[in-house]
Amino acid sequence: MKILICDKLDPLALQELKEMGSCVDISTEENKREKLLSHIPDTDLVFIRSATSIDEEVIKEGANLKIIARCGVGLDNVDITQATKKGVHVTNSPEANIISVAELTVGLIIATARNLIEGNNSLKQKKWDRAALTGIELHGKILGFVGFGRVARLVATRMQSFGMQIVFFDPYVKDSTENETKMELDDLLQQADVVSLHVVKNKETMNLISKEKLSLMKQDSIIVNTSRGGVVDESEVLRLVEERKLFSAALDVYEQEPPEYTAELTQSSSITLPHLGASTREAQLKAGSDTIKNVKSILSGDFSASVNAKDF
Repeated sequence: MKILICDKLDPLALQELKEMGSCVDISTEENKREKLLSHIPDTDLVFIRSATSIDEEVIKEGANLKIIARCGVGLDNVDITQATKKGVHVTNSPEANIISVAELTVGLIIATARNLIEGNNSLKQKKWDRAALTGIELHGKILGFVGFGRVARLVATRMQSFGMQIVFFDPYVKDSTENETKMELDDLLQQADVVSLHVVKNKETMNLISKEKLSLMKQDSIIVNTSRGGVVDESEVLRLVEERKLFSAALDVYEQEPPEYTAELTQSSSITLPHLGASTREAQLKAGSDTIKNVKSILSGDFSASVNAKDF
């Protein structure tokens, strides 16, 4: 089999793939799109992370393509409809990075509340302006989750130890839990001191937290997005923080990655990270190993790990 590797994978995962077939690694190539299209016609298995898009054009060119393997959670960069039409299985590793993303989210909530990044940068600029860096306590505050899946629940458990009250909006979760209260989106945005986004990217969630929705948030509240870019109006978030209509914000994901390095972004006091949610040694190893395990199962005739096999 020819195995095309489009994005950087853990070395142990790479070694396992080399034992499965002939590997072509284009993860560090320039003009990756061009390389992808040139290699895809005789490729059997293609492995990607979030940086590569397997769209209709790529799938149509993949005459031998059997499996699209996404090492990670989101599948918004895979045209699943076209893959299904062509009989190409799609698989991913939805639990590989949940702990890493949850831990990053917790870190960002704390960092925004206490101005940790600004404080670090300020001292390195030989400033000692403590009054300008006054933060807020999280104890007794309301933490609102937009989307209450696996990552959000891990964050909720950790932040409850800080004495935070947990509320959530999620149309796919039927009722409140013993420790968390379900509410409508507008109510959550109006009441929460910290809003954390944990939704997949699809037609329903694109710009879910729009300029209008952001206007509902309390002054001196915080918003954190470690889910998917494009689900919140990023430009408006940055503007509200600069105008002190929000206390702070932290963005790890963007509608376009990398984002445009505008003055609005580079000069913002908000925390802006280069999509580090799954960037831990543990998450990268698990994403690779879990996805390879899924691919082996599909090749052996067990389609339980294929997200689209039921639609063939």
